[in-house]
Formats: sequence, structure tokens, C-alpha cells
Amino acid sequence: MSFIKPKMRETIFGVIIGNRDVSPDNLAEEGRKEIISVLENWGYKYIILNENDTKFGVVETYEDAKKCAELFKANSDKIMGTSVILPNFRDENN
Repeated sequence: MSFIKPKMRETIFGVIIGNRDVSPDNLAEEGRKEIISVLENWGYKYIILNENDTKFGVVETYEDAKKCAELFKANSDKIMGTSVILPNFRDENN
């Protein structure tokens, strides 16, 4: 039996909120707020684009993706996993 406890890393997720220009922006904006709320309620930390980095802090364009990649690269030693949230992807036939 060991009395030495291993040092546990803090759980920090990299979070990408995706959007498409053909979908209503408000769904991505609301989805971003909701996932942040859920992660905070569960006690997880996260790294996500700031609302001022892109439109609503979501990834819609290639330029947005590059900003997100730079953010994740700068924090790669902290991020334990990545979640991609697509709050407005739906059946295009409706």
C-alpha cells in the first residue's frame, strides 16, 4: 500500500463550436453558451475561442479555424481532449 498519491492533471478540454454560413447564427451562439455552462456546472475547465476572436467565438471559416488551431497549439500542454460541438447541423431537406 502506498501513501503517495499521484498528481492528477486538471481536466481541460479544447472546445470547438462549429457553424455554417447557411445556418442561423443564433443557434451557434446559443450552443456555445450552453456548452460552456454545462462544462462549468460539471467542474471542467476549457479552452475556447473568445467571443471577440471570431463571430460569437465559433469556427465558421478557414480563418476562424486557423485562429482556433493557434489557440490550441499555444495551450497544447494543458488540453487533455477536444470536443467539437455542431449545434446547428440539421437535415438540409427540411
